[in-house]
Amino acid sequence: GAFVYTAEELDVPVERSEESAGPVYPEALRTQNLEGEVIAEWVVDTTGGADTASFRVLSTTHPLFGVAVRDVLPRMRFRPASLGGHRVRQLVRQQFRFQIEPRTVAAAPRDTA
Repeated sequence: GAFVYTAEELDVPVERSEESAGPVYPEALRTQNLEGEVIAEWVVDTTGGADTASFRVLSTTHPLFGVAVRDVLPRMRFRPASLGGHRVRQLVRQQFRFQIEPRTVAAAPRDTA
């Protein structure tokens, strides 16, 4: 059915798959050294895919981060949730942190003043 569960109601909640794609850092924000985060929710269907129509950004530090998460959603993969041995749809809420990795190669030696 179309009924959607939350993690607390399930025997086995959704788990993100190892093969799942992750969001791409928005280049416009990377060049500004702007870090941030997104909290989003969507439904994972019984095949382990994300129902893109259900996607909602609950909060974000910059709209482009929300777009990055939405854009990768079709390529994200999950182990479907199950209840009583049957696969069911689950509403998933996830936080994504966008952090610029320190580029150790270009790092200048620190002054010990």
